[in-house]
Amino acid sequence: MSRRTRSVPFLAVLLTVVVALGAATPALGVSTTVETDAALTDQTVTDELSFTFTADSNGTVQATDEISRANGNVVFEFDSWDRIDAGGGGGGSSSSWTAVAGAEYEVTYDVIVTGEVSEQTYSGTAQISGAASHSEGLDVYVDVLYPEFGFPDAGNPTLVFDDSNSQSQSSTFDVSVPNTGEGAMVISDATFSNVPSGFSVDTESIPGTIDANDEGDVEIQVTADDDVSAGSYSFTMRLEDNLGNTRDVTVSVDVVKPPIVSVPDDEVNVGDVLVGSSSTVDFQIQEVAGNEGLDGLDVEVIGAETDGSVSFDDLQYATTSPGGSDTVSATMSARDSADQHEDLEWDVRVTPEAQDAPSYTFTVTGRVIYPANLERVEASDPDIPFDEPKASTSTFQASEEVGIVNSGDLEMNVLSADATMASGSQYITADVSDLPNTVDGLSTGSATLSLSADDDTPEGEYDVEITVRTEDAGTQTITRTVTIAQEPDLAVADSVTYGDVTITENRTQTIDVAERLGFESIENLQVEKVDGPDRWLTVVSRPSGTVEAGEVKPMVVALQFDTQAELYQQYRWRFRISGDGVETQTVTVTAAAKPYSFDRITEPLGAYDSEEQWKADTAGPMNDMLLSMEERLRGDADVPGSDLSRGLAAGRATLLFVDSIDTARAAQENGSYAQAQRSLARAAVARDLMRQYAGSLEQPELRSTAQGGVAAADSAFEATASTQREHYTGVAEANESAIESAEAHRALMQLADYTGDEEAERRHQSSYEDASARYRSLVDDAASDRATADSAYAGYRSNATLVLAGYPLVFNPARTDTVLQEVDQINSRYDDSVEGSSGPGRPTRRAQPPTVRRQSKNA
Repeated sequence: MSRRTRSVPFLAVLLTVVVALGAATPALGVSTTVETDAALTDQTVTDELSFTFTADSNGTVQATDEISRANGNVVFEFDSWDRIDAGGGGGGSSSSWTAVAGAEYEVTYDVIVTGEVSEQTYSGTAQISGAASHSEGLDVYVDVLYPEFGFPDAGNPTLVFDDSNSQSQSSTFDVSVPNTGEGAMVISDATFSNVPSGFSVDTESIPGTIDANDEGDVEIQVTADDDVSAGSYSFTMRLEDNLGNTRDVTVSVDVVKPPIVSVPDDEVNVGDVLVGSSSTVDFQIQEVAGNEGLDGLDVEVIGAETDGSVSFDDLQYATTSPGGSDTVSATMSARDSADQHEDLEWDVRVTPEAQDAPSYTFTVTGRVIYPANLERVEASDPDIPFDEPKASTSTFQASEEVGIVNSGDLEMNVLSADATMASGSQYITADVSDLPNTVDGLSTGSATLSLSADDDTPEGEYDVEITVRTEDAGTQTITRTVTIAQEPDLAVADSVTYGDVTITENRTQTIDVAERLGFESIENLQVEKVDGPDRWLTVVSRPSGTVEAGEVKPMVVALQFDTQAELYQQYRWRFRISGDGVETQTVTVTAAAKPYSFDRITEPLGAYDSEEQWKADTAGPMNDMLLSMEERLRGDADVPGSDLSRGLAAGRATLLFVDSIDTARAAQENGSYAQAQRSLARAAVARDLMRQYAGSLEQPELRSTAQGGVAAADSAFEATASTQREHYTGVAEANESAIESAEAHRALMQLADYTGDEEAERRHQSSYEDASARYRSLVDDAASDRATADSAYAGYRSNATLVLAGYPLVFNPARTDTVLQEVDQINSRYDDSVEGSSGPGRPTRRAQPPTVRRQSKNA
């Protein structure tokens, strides 16, 4: 707030005072009055004080810059100077300037009053020094103005319960507060007392400052709970300003609970209204507040529809009890000009005939519909394809869907439908079946047009008429063209596959190229290779020229891969077969080259899965290794050529090993340990080959899988060899004959070699050599004994009198003693020879002595 008052001198100076040079002009003094508001503690008020002086001489003058009073809340502050004599002109805002002797100057000071200042006069003296000497008294009277409460006016507020869904009702209104004082008013607080039960009162806003002799509005909100009854209620509002002044005012509020009307969902939907007619629907009008019933309504239809109208017969007379309802009706009409499915809509405002009753708006809607209408009959031009071989059928059929379109909204009754051949009736018959009895509104019914043509029907176009009749939606007939086309049909298999073909194997395939239907020939048949390598696959027989109707011509291709073909690379050859009047066909021939068949190894290996566990454990990993290798080759994975040959060799060695161990164990069960030993020798070789080939595979995964089979082979071999060791150890320990002992140690020596037991091998080799030496010694002794016996036997025969049936007989008693001695010697030597021959373990027929019979002396 700023008030500026022009200063006036205390005395009117009528005489010119002549002052001697250097003498100060006496201070006469200027004064002003400023007004401040007691309530505005941060207020700043300014005014001006001016006085004049005449310079004594040329030179610089200096004016007092600032004079402060009341702890700085009252300040006299230099503002400006102006030269005001006739020869004047000029001025400035600096408190120091150059003066001209005899010139008159006006000096202006601002009076600034800030904050809280007591009501009184504040004085100061402004000094002019330098080229002039002058002093002037400066006085300001601070007049403090105070506010005063008048009588607030709350009016006659009304709290209307116009929302039935709310648990309480609120209303906001203003209390007018007058300030009848001379100073501004600042209201600091508004409090409430004696508030009735069920009510709450809150201050919404308080005016910032109410000027003197003005008024401001205090906005308050009054809230009443739903259970507060209608009536008049009052409470006290106390207003307090920032100076501590207060004023109480009684506020009265009228609570009004009028009836409230509503319609479920805020809408009445009449539904479909047939064009050119009306439709009426009942609906509920409700009183939802529950305090007062309805007793008539003021009804207003908002807006207008050019294509329809709405009316209410009894809505304005609706009556209900509090919270009750009444049934009324709405009638909607659709004019003939209304479009199909046009939406008609009106807003209806109803107001209960009761004081302060709120208005309510709901919507009435409807849709215009049309009666049933046969808009069109739909069907495509049918073709009867002669697409089966002539030899297998005498008639050809075709069917086409017939659409019966109802563009209306109501259901259409269909009476009949038929089809007639307008041309070609001697060859073709037509009929309509599956006719629906009704077609829903805005729907298309479906019937079936059935056509049957003889196999001798000439090619061409024929007309068929389709007629549909309805009960009240009209009749329509359409004509459609039936096309008969007899064309050749090229039949060729689209793909031929050789599968995996072993390199160097020669394989052939025959591809049938045929005219399938038997009506027309295919002219200018051509076979052309369009893709594929220029090697390996050869067309041995290529059909060309004309293929008669129903004829089949062979196309023969031969395949033979050489070693330059990539293994398991899928090779593809494509041939285009074309002819006049037929769709070009493409035949794709595929084949892949493979090495020695994996199947010959993997299938027998895989067969061991269901046999004894040692067989499955040995053959299974080798089979997995080969299958993985084959899969990688088929998938274009990198498999070194050396791994391929080594893997196959390992698989063949596994088959040999399993067969050898199986044979060895069967021989053991039959007691044929010598035969089992020979099978073990083969198994040892096969096992070593398995180890060698499996361990040399370059790819770690394949090598690891194969070595699992080698480990199982080691276990199976060791188990079989252990049985052999037990047998031959028993033979060796029995030591029944030299030859058996030698053979037992030789077998044990071999088993030690197979299992890598070098110490046992050396031990059995030594035992084998000892047994062999003993065998040879016994054989030599037996041979010597036999030679002696043979000599004695010769002497004996020389003494014989008679040899009968091969036996020498002695009949001369004189020679009996000599002969008996010879017989004893012969038998002794032959016994030694037999014993010697049995000792090594190999008695022979040659070691048997001749039969020598001792004869009695009387013989």
